[in-house]
Amino acid sequence: MKKIIFSLLLTMGAIGTVSAVEGDAEAGKAKAAVCGACHGATGVNPNPTYPDLAGQHAAYIAKQLADFKSGARTDMMMAPMAANLSEQDMADLAAYFSNQKRASERTVSTGGDSAASAAAPAGEVTIVTSTSAKALYAGDVKAGQEKSAMCASCHGADGNSLVAIYPNLAGQSANYIAKQLTDFKAGERNDPVMAGMVAALSKKDINDLAAYFAVQTPAAGKGEASSVGHKLYFGGDASKGIVACVACHGVSGKGMTQAGFPALAGQNADYLKKQIASFKDGSRGNDRNGMMRNIAIKLSDNDVDALVQYMSSLK
Repeated sequence: MKKIIFSLLLTMGAIGTVSAVEGDAEAGKAKAAVCGACHGATGVNPNPTYPDLAGQHAAYIAKQLADFKSGARTDMMMAPMAANLSEQDMADLAAYFSNQKRASERTVSTGGDSAASAAAPAGEVTIVTSTSAKALYAGDVKAGQEKSAMCASCHGADGNSLVAIYPNLAGQSANYIAKQLTDFKAGERNDPVMAGMVAALSKKDINDLAAYFAVQTPAAGKGEASSVGHKLYFGGDASKGIVACVACHGVSGKGMTQAGFPALAGQNADYLKKQIASFKDGSRGNDRNGMMRNIAIKLSDNDVDALVQYMSSLK
């Protein structure tokens, strides 16, 4: 009996320690973008295999994140997600999700603008380049088209690069492109060519370019499929602690727009290999919570080759 009481006291103490830091819901909202792919932007889960976080007790959320980070609770997906979270990050995320309405508390509106309610997600909408697309993007597509001339030599006029070492931007999510340009400008992502290209770009320029490339049609992948790469992409490798790529980049490699995970389909193998190598050696470190670095460092050269081969074949 004494042992049981002692264990309960220890558990309560652990919960109290995690919740001792006061969370900021607004800060948590900004940090929650990375959680959206699995748990939904507001914590109401679009996928039945992942839990709803909306309306959950903040202390419970914070404790689970702490346990995933420490290894007290194991999960291949959550371990890299929680690895670089600070105690404040956990408290902020917990505060944000605990303040959201549970699925059962939400009401479905039957009124309103039928055209707006029928609108497809931004990544699936076909828009001509003369359209401003302000309803979908922060930037102006037409203005982005005019500004993209300086990008054409490396990335192609329509965002489909003819040079294997440079990424295809066509069809990539606008928020991801905007983040990369912002990171290049801030020095959080390093590249001597891109540093000079973005130096004079304003926030509006970045948003315009992101909007333009986001609505272009990406070329189909040209790589050859790999059964080993396919297995790693969809199943990861539990023995090495490698998380499946599909969780963040999607079944067909289209990425997770709202969560900011990039599309991989159609990318050149040389570019993909270079990025994995950069994450692995730490020369690229602008991934959220160090997620890609935590995964890349566990990949062998053979793993990388197989993954790159498979990912470059995605259409």
